[in-house]
Amino acid sequence: MSDVTREEFDSLRRQVAENTERLHRGDTTLALLDQRLGQIDDKLSELTTGVKALQEKPAKHWDSIVSKVVDWAVMLLLGFIAIKVGL
Repeated sequence: MSDVTREEFDSLRRQVAENTERLHRGDTTLALLDQRLGQIDDKLSELTTGVKALQEKPAKHWDSIVSKVVDWAVMLLLGFIAIKVGL
């Protein structure tokens, strides 16, 4: 094997430093992507919760209407009974 010249050694050292910097930038980029994916996941959870609430809203509204109709029917029945009894 031949000896490595000073120029070749310096060139290799620069290449190692450049590759180290690239790896560092890659790690930083991955960390940022991980953070952004976490934010997207949080937003998706919020949207899912909102959609579920909107889906349940008509059912809750219908339940409220049915409850009011039943309440009125019971009150009318009790009123009718009270009239028949003479209260």
